[in-house]
Amino acid sequence: MRAAKVNRRLFGKAALALLGAPVVGCGAHGPAKPPTSPAAGFPAKDDRESLSTPEGDVWIDALDPQLGPKSARCVIVVFSDFQCPFCRDAALVVRRLHKERPEAIRVVFKHLPTQLHRSAQAAAIAAQIVFLEAGSQAFWRFHDRLFAEQEQIDDEHLADWAAAEGVSADAIVARAPSAERRVRDDVELASRLGIHGTPHLYVNDRVVEGAYPYEAMKEWVDAALGA
Repeated sequence: MRAAKVNRRLFGKAALALLGAPVVGCGAHGPAKPPTSPAAGFPAKDDRESLSTPEGDVWIDALDPQLGPKSARCVIVVFSDFQCPFCRDAALVVRRLHKERPEAIRVVFKHLPTQLHRSAQAAAIAAQIVFLEAGSQAFWRFHDRLFAEQEQIDDEHLADWAAAEGVSADAIVARAPSAERRVRDDVELASRLGIHGTPHLYVNDRVVEGAYPYEAMKEWVDAALGA
């Protein structure tokens, strides 16, 4: 019980540290907007990768939670808010697509919490802490749980769910500064790209604003794969 109390206090403090970040509203995108898709590449640069999009370069590195190999021909970058219902819908579609073609699709997660959702910032920091401390598989389990139990997200549940992934109170204290920096970096990147709502996705060079049904997303993934 004592460890859970430490976790809850820290998540609340971490969320407050991000209150000065730019506001990006879930409702600004809603279910869907027409996508755009001019030509673009995916070159490597130093220890990071750069996905070129119509909105600018999207940097990807080892601090980004990912699914799938670097050799995948379709890269889906997702800017998401764990308390946004449209993000939950998009996450289900992206997870389904990746499950169907795990070697051909690479998913990259970017944090974009909004002040419109009370616990979104704390959830983003908690998820990044889980990733840094327990690795990719733990992050994606935590990711799925946050969306599955979206209405239950609060400091107490975040503490309990992190503990279920083996993340101790001491680990949270140690990892919190790095997790906060990464969440802030993602929010600042979204601001530079001109992103004004969630979910916001890139399917290779295609910009996808909002949550689309499986059939539409599959069509764009097929196009990226040359299928």
